[in-house]
Amino acid sequence: MDRSISRRDFGGLLTGAASTAILSAVLPAPAVWAQGRSSSASDLASNLQGIAGEVIVDEASRAAYADDYGRIVHKIPDAVLVPRDSGDLVKLVQYANKSKTKIGIRGMGHSMLGQAQIDRGVLVDMAALDSISILDNDRVEVGAGSTWGPVMSETAANKRTLPVINDTFLSVGGSLSTAGFGPTTWNKGLMVDNTLELEVVTGAGELVRCSETTNQDLFLAVLSGLGQCAIITRAVMKQVAAPTHVLYIKIFYDDDAIRAAHDLAFLARDGRFNHLDLRSRTYPFGGLEYYIEGGVFYDAPNEPKLDDLKKGLSASSFEPKTWTYEEYYRRAESCYSCVPAPKPSLYLTVPASKFDVFVKNTLSDPSTSAYIAPWFSIWRRDAQSRPLARVADEDFIYRTQFNRVLPNSADVKAFLALNRALYEKVRDLGGTRLTTSAIPFEPKDWERHYGAAWPAFKATKEKYDPGNVLGSSVNVFGKG
Repeated sequence: MDRSISRRDFGGLLTGAASTAILSAVLPAPAVWAQGRSSSASDLASNLQGIAGEVIVDEASRAAYADDYGRIVHKIPDAVLVPRDSGDLVKLVQYANKSKTKIGIRGMGHSMLGQAQIDRGVLVDMAALDSISILDNDRVEVGAGSTWGPVMSETAANKRTLPVINDTFLSVGGSLSTAGFGPTTWNKGLMVDNTLELEVVTGAGELVRCSETTNQDLFLAVLSGLGQCAIITRAVMKQVAAPTHVLYIKIFYDDDAIRAAHDLAFLARDGRFNHLDLRSRTYPFGGLEYYIEGGVFYDAPNEPKLDDLKKGLSASSFEPKTWTYEEYYRRAESCYSCVPAPKPSLYLTVPASKFDVFVKNTLSDPSTSAYIAPWFSIWRRDAQSRPLARVADEDFIYRTQFNRVLPNSADVKAFLALNRALYEKVRDLGGTRLTTSAIPFEPKDWERHYGAAWPAFKATKEKYDPGNVLGSSVNVFGKG
């Protein structure tokens, strides 16, 4: 489909909550996107003299940061800090509190709606904080700027691995700030559930270690906390034994998303696979084909029997492949969808009992299904424990992901309004958004999203970032 869809195409979907006022707040006019360098940039460089890292103030270099995965919002920072150690960040945050300067954080820029950008403030490029250190057989400490690929290589060299593997091209800090999930999340939890300890720089400019037993309030507010209370500099992650091989099977269901989703739920209850996900791909002449990804981890030569893995499924065909574990975790080392086009994708969690009706209605309506490439997972609710990782409250939950890559001529504001409307339908069914979604949100929306966790989150924000210098790009507590 190659046509521009206007706001009026969605009719009643454009609810009051998805009004022009909200959209305008998220999508500033191009003149605002092109804000020039603040007069305080030279003052910043002066105050950060002697740091190990680099302060970037020239216009061309700053302009390169006015982009992200979503290609929807474009904000030019006043300056960019590339820190080389945690002390650089301490100095920046202390300066920001004195000068009332806002700070934005960028890992790999894999945000959809400007969350990894900032104008009228300093953007921190975390890429140089990429250390990796094996602490012992059960723990690895990684720098927040590292991507997961090098972490996986380092742990695999010791025949260990992470319980949950995110896309290997994403950053450690970005994943842990937004929860982080992968194809083993269904029974191993989110990446934040497998985080043991953090080193952070708080919004007050203090370098702090936190965990379940030390500074627990801060630890719980940073994991899935969207960078509101502190900047992650290092994380200690859990390690487990790595298999030698993976029997990886694509299980096809033609164009029947619901049939595939029901088998996915059957497999989650059955537990025969370690890796479990559901994706779609486009047929050559249009339409979507759905397939489950099932992966069994094993040590050679004890390969599982393929016939046993097929039992009880209603699939149309199977496509098995045997990989070494290295081949498995390196299967997608680059972002194939990082193309120069708007990508207002929508990630939701939906109670399993409400999934069929919501997905059928969405996929059967041409206005709501335009440009959609659906991906689904089913997660055990009892595998997740972090209070700020808000998911539907049912024993089994579908991660319902609608990826969209639009033509550059598309009415992006209309698609953001559509996302908002679909989110509200899911919210009313007892579901939630995942924080990486392209959905216009204001502080009152975030308060409702966090629900019972909001009072503690707000108190921790006030304690560790009293000047509100962090996280303004996400607008959880207001931009200040």
